[in-house]
Amino acid sequence: MLDKMPKKCAVCGEDFVRETGFYYGAMMISHASTTLIAVLVHLTIFHFYGWEIAPNLVAITGIIIIMFPIIFRTSRAIWIHIFVKYKNPSV
Repeated sequence: MLDKMPKKCAVCGEDFVRETGFYYGAMMISHASTTLIAVLVHLTIFHFYGWEIAPNLVAITGIIIIMFPIIFRTSRAIWIHIFVKYKNPSV
C-alpha cells in the first residue's frame, strides 16, 4: 500500500503543504516524464514487434501503472526544488 507524501521534511522541517494550486506545475513535469517513458517503451516494443498494437498497449500501460508512485513523488520533489533553495549545513 502506498503511504502519503509527508507534510513536513523530517530533516529540515520544510512544509510540503503549499497553497492551493502550487503543485500544478508538478503535473506538467509528471506528464513530460510519463510521455518520455511511454515513447521509450514504444520504441523498444516497436523494435521487437513492429506496429502490433496489443504489445504496445500492454507494455506501456503496465509500466506506467507500476511507475506511477515513483513518477508522482519525483515530479513533486523536482517542482518544489525549483522554488525552495536549501543551504548545505556542512558548508
